Amino acid sequence: MTRFDIHRDPVLGEEVWLGVTSTGLRLRLLPTRRFREAVVVLAVRYGSTDVCFTDDDGPHRSPEGVAHYLEHKLFEAEDLHVFERFARRGAQVNAATSFARTIYWFAATSALADNLRDLLRLVSTPHITRENVDKERGIIAQEIKTYEDAPAYRAFFDLLRCLYAEHPVRHPVAGTVESIAQIDAQELLRCHAAFYRTGNAVLAAAGPIDAEEVVALAEQSTLAAGPATPSTSPLDLGPPPCLRSERAMHVARPRVLLGAKDRDLIADGEARLRRQLCTLLLLDLMFAPSSPVRERLAHDGIVDDSLTFLAMAEPTFGFAAVGGETDEPARFADALREVLCRPLPVAVESLERARRKTLGQYVRGFESARALAFGHAEQGLAGVRPFLVREILASITPEELAARQAELFAEDGVAVAAVVGEG
Repeated sequence: MTRFDIHRDPVLGEEVWLGVTSTGLRLRLLPTRRFREAVVVLAVRYGSTDVCFTDDDGPHRSPEGVAHYLEHKLFEAEDLHVFERFARRGAQVNAATSFARTIYWFAATSALADNLRDLLRLVSTPHITRENVDKERGIIAQEIKTYEDAPAYRAFFDLLRCLYAEHPVRHPVAGTVESIAQIDAQELLRCHAAFYRTGNAVLAAAGPIDAEEVVALAEQSTLAAGPATPSTSPLDLGPPPCLRSERAMHVARPRVLLGAKDRDLIADGEARLRRQLCTLLLLDLMFAPSSPVRERLAHDGIVDDSLTFLAMAEPTFGFAAVGGETDEPARFADALREVLCRPLPVAVESLERARRKTLGQYVRGFESARALAFGHAEQGLAGVRPFLVREILASITPEELAARQAELFAEDGVAVAAVVGEG
C-alpha cells in the first residue's frame, strides 16, 4: 500500500494526494467521481531556455529549439503509433513545450491503465534515429514559418529581445529554421538523457482514477532515475538593451506590446508564485475591463477589447507584458507607459474586487479535471504546496502591490515592441 500525504483545503473542500515512486517520480493525484473524464499530465522541467548544461561529457550549448524538437520526436515510436493508438481508445493525447517545461498529457473516459502505460513509455524511451530526425525537420520548419507570419508572435519575441540581451528567453520556443538545422539525433538523445529523469518530473492525474493503479503503473516506468543535469542561464538582470522595436508586416491593424522584466531572481517556488500573483493583481487593477483606468483609456479611444496582459515568474527570468491592437501606436504606447509607471492608488475595495475575481477564476479551475491536473503538475514542478494560491491571494496588501509596481515598472525599464503595416 502506497503511503500518500493527503492535503485538504477546508474552505474549498478539495484534496490532493501527494506521493513519490521508488525511483523518485513525484505524484499529485486528485481522485474524484465528479468528472467523467480522467486527465493525466506528465510534466518535465525542461524547456526552451535550458540550452546550457554540463553532463558527463562536459559543458554543452544546445541550438535553440531542442526541447520542442524532442517533444515532437517522443511522439514517434517504432511500434507505437501514438495518436492512432490513443484515438482507438477514445482518448485525446498531446504535448506542449514552453520556456521552462515540457508537458505530455491525455484525457480519456476509459482504458486509463493502457493510456498511462503508453504515455509513460513514449516519454521514457525515445525512438530517435538520423532518418526520423531529418524527416521531422521539415515539419518543424513549416511550423516555425507559420508562427513567424503571426503579428502577435512577432511582437512578443521582439519585446523579449528588447528586454533581454543574453538570456535564452529572447529566442522563440521552437527555435528558428537556421537553429533547428543544427539539431541531430545525438543532440536529442543527449538532452533526453540529461533532463528526462524522475527527479525532474511530476505526474499529476485528476478524475475517476484509482490512485493505487496510477502508482503501480508509474513504478513500472523506465524513465531514468535521479535528478536532472543542472542547466545554467546568464544573469541577464541589467537594463533592457533596447527600449523600442518596430517591425513592418502585412497587418490589418498595428499591434503594440509593452513590457518590463524582473531585475532580481527568486529561487523559492512559493515566493515566485506570490510575486506572479501580485503582478497579475496589479495588472488587473490597471487593465481589467471593469477597471476605472481601462474605462478611461477606452473612453479616450486609446484601447479596445484586444487589450490583454500576462506575467511570468520563473527561476531564471520573469517579466510582465500588456498590449493590443491600435490605429495609433505612438499614442497607445505613451498612454500605457504612463499607466504602468505612474504610482497607482490602490483602494482597499478595489483590491478586494480584484482579489475576488482572481480567486473566482482559481476556484472555477476545480470544476475541470484538465485544469486540476495541469495546475498541480505545474505547481509540483515548482515545489508549491497544494492550495497555496488561496492563502497568498488572501494576504496580499495594497502596500505590497505598490512596492511591486515600483520595482517592476521603472521609467527606464519599460520596452515597447510594435508591429506596423507595410508601406
